[in-house]
Order: sequence, then C-alpha cells, then structure tokens
Amino acid sequence: MNKSADVIKNDDFCLKTCILYEALEKKPAFDAYKSFCDSVGKDAMEYPDFEFWYYRFLHKQLDFNYDRGMDPVSKTILDMPVSLLYKIAENLDSMERTFLRSMNKTLRNVADSRAPVFDKIEISAYDTALYWKLDKKSFCCDVNGYGCSLRIPYHSEIKSDEYFLKKGMEYLSPALKMTSNLEVNHLSLYIKKESAYLNDLLPTPFHAKSVSIDTFNINKSLELLSAMNPGELESINFKSYDTWTRENITKLLETEQFKQAKCVGSIVGLHEDDLLKFSHLKSFKCQLDHQVPVDFQRIRDIISTFEQFESCEMRLTDFGNHFQLRTIGEAIGAEIPEGPLRKTLTHRHPIPESTEFLEFNVEDHGYYSIIKIVKIR
Repeated sequence: MNKSADVIKNDDFCLKTCILYEALEKKPAFDAYKSFCDSVGKDAMEYPDFEFWYYRFLHKQLDFNYDRGMDPVSKTILDMPVSLLYKIAENLDSMERTFLRSMNKTLRNVADSRAPVFDKIEISAYDTALYWKLDKKSFCCDVNGYGCSLRIPYHSEIKSDEYFLKKGMEYLSPALKMTSNLEVNHLSLYIKKESAYLNDLLPTPFHAKSVSIDTFNINKSLELLSAMNPGELESINFKSYDTWTRENITKLLETEQFKQAKCVGSIVGLHEDDLLKFSHLKSFKCQLDHQVPVDFQRIRDIISTFEQFESCEMRLTDFGNHFQLRTIGEAIGAEIPEGPLRKTLTHRHPIPESTEFLEFNVEDHGYYSIIKIVKIR
C-alpha cells in the first residue's frame, strides 16, 4: 500500500492486496470500488473485475492465483440486445437511472438516452445533517460521534469517519450532475449552514421550472438563483424573511431569472418604484418597506398598466400606525363609510380604457396590513 499508484496498477498482486483490504472493511461493493479507485486510479481495473475479486475475498476465498479461465462465461446485462436495454431504461424512474448510469460508460449512454425528469427535489443543510429527497426517495447524512451516518434507499446504513457534508455530497452531487439535461419541476433549497462543501451545490445552468429558496443570508439565496436557467424558470419564491438591502433588491431585479419569470414571491423591503419592473409577472408576493412613505394610489395606477398581471399580495408592517385601513381605502378610491371600519375592505377599480377591473381586498391585522389584488376580466 506504500508503493506509488503507477507501480500498483502494473502489479497484479498489489492490486489484489488493495481489493482484499477493501473487502476486510466490509463496505458495500460499489463504495469499496470508489475507495479503490481513489487510491490507485480510476483506470486500474474495471468494476466487473473488481467485483469478482471483492466477493471472493469477502467470502474468505483468498487464492490470489485463482484461474478465472476455468469458470463458465456468465452472461451480463450488456449481453442483452441494445433495444431491450433502452426499453428497461424507459421504465426506470429518475433515481433508478442515476444508479444505472454509475455502472459503466455503456449503461451511462443508455440511461442518458432519455432526459431524467424529477417532479420535486428537496435539499436541506443544517449544522449537523444534510437531507435530500428526489421525488419520493429520501436520503440523509448526519453527524454520528466522530464521523457520520449515511442512509440511502436500497442500502443498509453506512457509517464513515468523514465529515458529514463531504460524505453526503459524494452521493448528492452525482445525482444533481448526472447529465446536463436533467430537469426538475420544483426545486426546494433550505440551506442554513455555510460551508465550502456547498459552494458548488448546483450545476449551471440548472433546469428547474420552479424554485423555493431559504438560506442563511440573501446573498447566498441570490447565488443559488443565479444557477437557474433563465426563461425555463417560471416561479421564484424566497421563503426567508431576512432583511433585504437596496443593493440586494437591485441585484435581484437585474437578474435574467427575475426578468423572465412569471411568478415571484416573498421579497421584503420593496419601494413602489420597484414595482415598475414587475410588469412582466403574472403574480407576485412582497412586503413593502415600512420606513418610507407609500403612495397607494400610485401602486394602484402602476399595477393597472400590467398586461400579464393576474394577482398579487402585498404586506405592509404598521409599527407606527401609518397604514390604516381608511388611509389605504381612500387612496385606492374606495367609498369609506363614516364611523368605525371592519377589519376588511373590498373595492373594485376599473382599469382605464378597458372592461377589466382590479379587485382590492385589504385586511387589517393590527400591526400589519395585507393588500390582495386580483384582475377581473
């Protein structure tokens, strides 16, 4: 094991000694093969040959000089007609095709013949655990003593002395980067730990129709958003209510991902002028900056010009009692009765030079108000 990798590759006895060492560790066969390749090189031995010797040694058959020529030639999956292999691949889900493509180049081409499509991918990173879910298949790598424990479908629990994020990403990264045309209907990212192991979490461009992002700060959220393929990404949702700076908001509004999206949610700290850049959206959800005056009539007039608009929801924090129901109602042109008001107010505003209306529903929640606007066609 102290010889250089180049020497070991050309020494049959040394190669088998390395395989014996992996067998004594009693790792799963493919994990053992990856460890073997890390030690002596990926071109040292093909997986089928490694697997043969690995299982012999695992079952205490330790004859290094065993003549494999005496064994009958066994059939493998590669002996199947190519058309049948493609038929099998068609009936595998995206996760099963991930396992298939990891076996060898031929099967990788078969697996990649059809773009893998996931309905939903969820990734969550915490201080002591990394979770991910590919459709209905769940994975977890968390801290366990001085190492970590990895739990993946179809395998018993794997214990390792490696750092949990390093070990977890060894399994998550190949799934995300299995092919350049991987597609996801909805991607959910909940990243609450800052780590170099998560810096290149997603391949670029990443093909997702919808993304939900919640991270330890807004800059990380924008970094993850930048990996999405503009135009293909239709919906963006920021789950965190962290403070957005003007710099953050300006940066977001200038991204191609935002400019080509159809729906955007949970942006905090918007000014009314920012809404001028929302004209392409069908729907949006935001929180207006409570530290600056808000012209509700101007907001109404801006949204009235949006041709693609369908609905929106705006939240207005009311710490200083600036956003009263009566104030909002008068600004948008609603008829306000004398005396105390209810907690809700509804008003229809006709869109100029159109038969369409904007329907306002204003809700008073005490320390904040919510304005919901729907276009009525």
